[in-house]
Amino acid sequence: MGYSALFLSHDQPSLRQIRFEVAMGGVALLAFVVFLRQHLLDQRLLRLLKHSRRSFENLQRLHGRVIQQAKLASLGELVALAAGELEFPLSAVLANSERMATSSNLSREQLANAQKIGQQARRTRELVSDLLSFAQQTPGEKNPLELKPLLQRAVQMEGFKLENKLISLTVECKDPVPRVLGNPNQLLQAFLQIVENAVDALQESGGGRLQVCLWRESDEVVVQFADSGPGLRDPERVFDPFYTTKPVGKGTGLGLSATYGVVQDHKGQITCYNRPEGGAVFEIRLPVLGANTSLAEAARV
Repeated sequence: MGYSALFLSHDQPSLRQIRFEVAMGGVALLAFVVFLRQHLLDQRLLRLLKHSRRSFENLQRLHGRVIQQAKLASLGELVALAAGELEFPLSAVLANSERMATSSNLSREQLANAQKIGQQARRTRELVSDLLSFAQQTPGEKNPLELKPLLQRAVQMEGFKLENKLISLTVECKDPVPRVLGNPNQLLQAFLQIVENAVDALQESGGGRLQVCLWRESDEVVVQFADSGPGLRDPERVFDPFYTTKPVGKGTGLGLSATYGVVQDHKGQITCYNRPEGGAVFEIRLPVLGANTSLAEAARV
């Protein structure tokens, strides 16, 4: 059209120039509209791809949570039955070993064997107690509470037992954090379990730092435990029952599984991963208690 208007037309040169400019302007406008439409379509496609990726990641997390809960439920029934059956024979073994250890008719070797039997029986009873506690997890009474005092208490309780002066434990609260609906005893035990695991890892590496951070993110309160230890060997299996990397006799592998159950009972999420610079991170996310939520409404949650 521009070529025809400029070279093939017999009109005056000025009119031909105007027709050429109008034709080229129309072509430029059409090209801009096509480009703009394609750009908007590309942006929409990118948004759809991001949304699909987030949905897929959420589906994966949900699938993992369902599998984990199914594991805990089926295992809890089995553990409760086994632990109940073990309690009576263990009590008998422990009572007899203690009676033998106090007898004056035993030789030194027999006395040492009786003491070893008693020690192993007590250790087995502690394991049975842990199994029962794990299997009989029941939703506790929940009330509005602040997490910072619980975290400080957990860190202080573990700090009192520290002999390695090269390990530091700190709690940081970035902003005023709202309350959550929870059971203080259950959450304290969950925090203690994570802190103890981090301290054990730091002791193995000769020292380091555990930093506990607390902040609000949207409608959630986030608790992050970040240490400078060797990291997690298999983050995907950390919450599996009986999975442990500790030496035989030091851990049962049920602590973090119980912690997972506590967080789920509080309508929250717990995740873990290794930091690129080294060390492990555990994150607990709990829903914020609404400012307009009454105690009666909170009790029904």
